[in-house]
Amino acid sequence: MLLLCSFIVNLGFSAFMPVFPYLVLAIKGVLKELPELSMEVRAYAGAIEFGALMAVFMAARAPTAFSSGFLSDFLGRRRMMVIGLILYFASSLGFVFSNTILELLLFRALQGIASGMVWPVAEAYLADTTRRWQRGKALSSYVASMLIAELVGPSIGVAIYKGWVAIYGPGDYLMALKSPAIFLAILSLASALTIFLIPDIGSRVRSGQMFKQGFKQVSSILRSLPPAISRSLKVMYFNGVANGFALGILQTAQAIYVIQYISKDPAFLGILFTVFAASALPTTLLSGYISDRIKRRKPLVVMGYVVGRGALFIIPFIRDPVSFLALVIPMSATFGFSMPVMRALQADLTPRHVRGTIFGLQQFFFNGGVFAGAILGGLLMRFLTPNYYRILGLILEGVVIPFWLTGFIGALTTILFVFYVIEPGI
Repeated sequence: MLLLCSFIVNLGFSAFMPVFPYLVLAIKGVLKELPELSMEVRAYAGAIEFGALMAVFMAARAPTAFSSGFLSDFLGRRRMMVIGLILYFASSLGFVFSNTILELLLFRALQGIASGMVWPVAEAYLADTTRRWQRGKALSSYVASMLIAELVGPSIGVAIYKGWVAIYGPGDYLMALKSPAIFLAILSLASALTIFLIPDIGSRVRSGQMFKQGFKQVSSILRSLPPAISRSLKVMYFNGVANGFALGILQTAQAIYVIQYISKDPAFLGILFTVFAASALPTTLLSGYISDRIKRRKPLVVMGYVVGRGALFIIPFIRDPVSFLALVIPMSATFGFSMPVMRALQADLTPRHVRGTIFGLQQFFFNGGVFAGAILGGLLMRFLTPNYYRILGLILEGVVIPFWLTGFIGALTTILFVFYVIEPGI
């Protein structure tokens, strides 16, 4: 049932994502009509708002993910997830009624709180209910449920948007761009109902057995672990910040880049998200099976990291849709291969009774990195995109800088992971 819940809410979320950047541009005033009817969409003019919306999401998600982790260790996993999914429903309705950037920021923050209450707790729940060498398959199936939703969701969202235009005409383009948010609200509520069908399994340890709450609790946990495992978790926390920072830059830059240089039609973003999910799905399922079968995690994570980084140095030179999609395929495939195995490795390193806290803190560091990266990514795209710069002896467009910066950060985290993270029992 947890996989069904994940599928339902991610179906709605992925349906909304292809039109969300255009909604931001429309509310800001950059778009005055349907984007596919516009002669030009100056996406970089909304770069700061894009970055701010991602940043406020992460600013709300980070502390919530951390606190929900150790609260779920004490109070139970299901209760935290139910509250989070109800907040997902409320934030989705908020998007429908938003008419200013400030209102979008408010409901995006509420969505961040909801996300922080659901997904770290869901991962801890799966880790708690599976044995070690079943965990890779379980987490792969969990991630796969998201990817299956992301495979079909974008097409549904674009179809809802196009259908609204066909029925009500192009005049009310703002409501047309909001229409997939109604679908998201309905599915968020449906997902909350499915959570009631799973058993609750919180640790429910006595207060005398709990560490002090917050960072002091995690500090105590790390000191109590063997040195090699403690160091591995600390490196994974640092990498979480760095990878989050890189992802914040990349997601902000990529949305703007696609609209500015590749295609102004929301349908292309829908195709892009579908291709990403379709490429990641088989490798996600395969990675969990392989890691459980060979009883190794780290080599698979490293392989996924190494293969996926180089594409970031090529992206800003591609301007046609077919080539862009062709490059996305290996990127997403390697992402899908490494992500569930990394989560399983973190679960292997962590004692069960504090797993929710450790998962929550990892999410806290990652989200904090995304927060900073989203702000920087928006600023870089807004002020560098129209200009040219000399980089490594070459005259390059400013849009290259965010992508190359992300690639260099990825290389650094890969090196740290190789040399400083161990695998238990190896």
